[in-house]
Amino acid sequence: MNFDLSEEQGLLRDLIEKFAGDRYDPVRRLAYVREPSGFDPAGWATLADMGVLAFPFGEELGGFGGGGVELITIMEAMGRAVAVEPLLPVVILGGGLLERAGTEEQKAEWLPRLISGEISAAFAHGEHSARFNQDRVTVRAMTNGGGGMILDGAKHAVLGGAFAQILLVSAVDASGDVGLYMVRGDAEGLRRRDYRLSDGSVASDISFVHVRAEPMAGDMAAIAATLGDGRLAVCAELVGLMGMMFDATLDYVKTRQQFGQPIGHFQAIQHRMADNYARLELARSQLYRAAALDASDPAREAAIAGAKSYISANALSLGEDAVQLHGGIGTTEELMVGQAFKRVLMLTSLFGDSDWEQRRYLALTGRA
Repeated sequence: MNFDLSEEQGLLRDLIEKFAGDRYDPVRRLAYVREPSGFDPAGWATLADMGVLAFPFGEELGGFGGGGVELITIMEAMGRAVAVEPLLPVVILGGGLLERAGTEEQKAEWLPRLISGEISAAFAHGEHSARFNQDRVTVRAMTNGGGGMILDGAKHAVLGGAFAQILLVSAVDASGDVGLYMVRGDAEGLRRRDYRLSDGSVASDISFVHVRAEPMAGDMAAIAATLGDGRLAVCAELVGLMGMMFDATLDYVKTRQQFGQPIGHFQAIQHRMADNYARLELARSQLYRAAALDASDPAREAAIAGAKSYISANALSLGEDAVQLHGGIGTTEELMVGQAFKRVLMLTSLFGDSDWEQRRYLALTGRA
């Protein structure tokens, strides 16, 4: 497998690294997280001006037609910066589902505005009773008597729901089929409860009481494909976070003095750092293997599930070591390591924790 990036992909990575280098340090990142939406709108506008929000969409829609390699290149760079801009909920989940499942009219109306940073979209799919089961949907879609559709029910932990102008909602109709429906963020009968996740980002529990909805063209296949991209993006961001925490810890153990010498001279510390280096490189290999598979390849879903299980478990182990080796200061937000570990805690349980993804992998590969 060729792990080298093309010239265009390398430029894309460099673009994100320059953006992050100009804007991020521990103090400024905390200021961004404390914004009402969990990120700095000026940073989001900068990414839009740079064209980053357009990377996954087809050229006919005003995008760049990027695939899996472009996806992991951007998200790994965002992870290394511990960036807070909501590429995952808005572009990959919301925008990706809109491209797959929207009608031609819906895509023409909303995607150019999303790419320009004017509006945000959020994918409302998870429910309290479902936990990680992406096939369980209880929100009901019914006709309102006038030819339109109304939704009743509730969605849980909707990433980006607090600031989205449009919600893409999964619901089951009278025949028992799961479909997708577009709802305006200010629709009558829609109620939101916004709250902070462990990393400071904002999520919402959203209830629908006879809320007007516009049918979309997609079904569970579009949902599964979008969640696959979401899992791949999470894997890439975790690898970036692992790289950042490893490098910061390596620098620290070379300088922190104990018993008259750097603690990095102690063999026990060297062994732990060697283990963490192996975790990072093996995680990166799992990521590249999953990203190299074409979207139409039947093995892709299992590869992504296996990668997320492996990367999640090892990101937690590396992060715990990074915090511990920094000592007490590692548990604070004064260092980027502490902030990065909070992001790791959130991402490793998103869509499914390591154990859940391992069970999915076994089922998908027929080894259960």
